[in-house]
Amino acid sequence: MKVTVTGPDVTGSYVVAERREDGTLVLRPETSEEVIAQFADRTLSEEELLESFDRLHAAAEREEGRPGPPGAATAGR
Repeated sequence: MKVTVTGPDVTGSYVVAERREDGTLVLRPETSEEVIAQFADRTLSEEELLESFDRLHAAAEREEGRPGPPGAATAGR
């Protein structure tokens, strides 16, 4: 299951890594490989293409340890 979180320092797409007995969800950031796999096998609309770029950029920044500001990939559009 994937979720989108919006807030200071946590904005982005996350994967539910664990669901605990008390209902608590443990999230982990989506990886660039997961983004690519989700969008790679079909033709994308313009909106989906832009979304895939944004999510891929955010995942790559996290993986490199350089969190970018929210919306950095779409700045200037």
